[in-house]
Formats: sequence, C-alpha cells, structure tokens
Amino acid sequence: MKKNIYILAGLMAISWLICTLHAQDNNPPAPDIPHDKEPIVVKRVNPVYPESMLRGGGEAIVYMKAFIGVDGSVIEAKSEKIQVTADNIIIVNNDKSAGQKTDGKAFEEASYNAVKQWKFSPAQIQGKPVAVWVTIPFKFKLNEEEKKTSINDSDYAETEKITELIKTNIENILKGTEPEKAKRFVDINALLVYNKETVNLYSVLNGEYKNIHLTEDKESRCTFMKMNISDDKSSALVVWKSSFSKGKKERIHTIVLLKNKAKGWRISHWHVSL
Repeated sequence: MKKNIYILAGLMAISWLICTLHAQDNNPPAPDIPHDKEPIVVKRVNPVYPESMLRGGGEAIVYMKAFIGVDGSVIEAKSEKIQVTADNIIIVNNDKSAGQKTDGKAFEEASYNAVKQWKFSPAQIQGKPVAVWVTIPFKFKLNEEEKKTSINDSDYAETEKITELIKTNIENILKGTEPEKAKRFVDINALLVYNKETVNLYSVLNGEYKNIHLTEDKESRCTFMKMNISDDKSSALVVWKSSFSKGKKERIHTIVLLKNKAKGWRISHWHVSL
C-alpha cells in the first residue's frame, strides 16, 4: 500500500514538474534570449484590409511583436509600431497613446487577428525548442481598382450628406419650421421668382411681402425631387414638386444653390411655378 502511495506521489511530482517547465517555456522571455535557430513560418494568414479604412484609401505598415511558444503557436501579440499613410501624410504611432485609437487602430486589429492564426516551427537552442519574440511587419496597400472604389465610396458618402442637408433646409423653408435656421441657409441677395414677381427671397422669409406665400400648409408633401450636384461640389440644382389635398394645384420649385467657402451652402435663386 505504501509502495503505491509513493508511486502516485512520484507521478504527481513529475507531472507538476513537466507542467512547470512547459509554463516556463511559454512565458515571454527577454527580447534577446539566445537561440541558434530562428522560428520558421509553416502557416501564414494575411490580414484583411479594414473596411472602415476603405474610404480613406490609406496605406499602413504594422510591426507586430509576436511571442512564439515551444509548440510553434502564437501565444501573445502586440503592436510595436504603426505607420499610416493617408493623403501624403505619414502618422507614426509608437505607443499606446491617443494616436493609436484613430487611424492606426483598425490596421492594428487586422494585424492581430491575422498573426494569432500563424503557426511556426519553433526556434531552437542546441536542438531543443525555445519560446521567443519575433517582429513581423504587415503591409496594407490598396491596388488601383480598390483605390478607385474607395474614392467612389467616399464621393458617394459626401454627395449623400450634401443631399440630406439641402433637402432638410428646403423642407424647413416650405413648412415654416425653424425659420431663423432656414434663413441662414439663404444668401442675403437671393432672388425669388413668384407669380411673375421677382423679389428678394431673404425679405420674403422676413415677412416683408404679405402677398407672397412661399410657405406651404401642413398638408403639402413632396411627390418628386431631383437634385444635381456639380462634380466639384460647388453648386446644386433642385427640382421639387409639392402636392396638396383639397384640389389645390401642384407647385414646382426650381432652386439653385452655391457653396460659399466661408459660409457653406446657400440658396441663390428660387423659382416657383404656380
């Protein structure tokens, strides 16, 4: 009986020693741990270009520091340096400061997700596997077709933003909501052509023309809108149809807008077909 107890205790001690040695082997060593054979990649997974960065079309190099265990797997990984290039500006993030929380963060996460899937033939010292740190650069670069797509996506997003801005302010004017905000969207010299009269649009919104009713009733609704924005995003033409209930005649609004560098978009001309 005592013999069996001694055998069991011995096996437990050996098991504990093996686990301890394995844990030590996989503990992050000093950067300059000696080894005579470098780890060799046996499985490589390329990072996916972050979708959130496609519109910017930026390029990046992420230097990932990976800890390769004695079994060849990546035990730990962290970014050592991130270099992002966008619009000919280079941003280098060398630490965990606020910079990495912006452009570089998406590239860092993509690199981490990729390197964690890598497999290696482990480093060796005198024929025995040893855990070591290695630095792996990941390069992110769009090809020409992808760059065109990212530019088109960015242009589309900007156009959508402008469209929504213009539409909202036209609705404010026609519905009489937020009048002070609506007036800020109108050039002070803008003209209104209304029932064969040409007057100052800004003065109409100030209530100076009692016979001109640009504001429509609450039952009106937009049944057609077409907006053309110039390629350089400096001007826009809007055709807007308002329909009414109770047999009222439809109105067609033709509106011209110009973008002022200092003040933004402003209505410069408004024509109402009654």
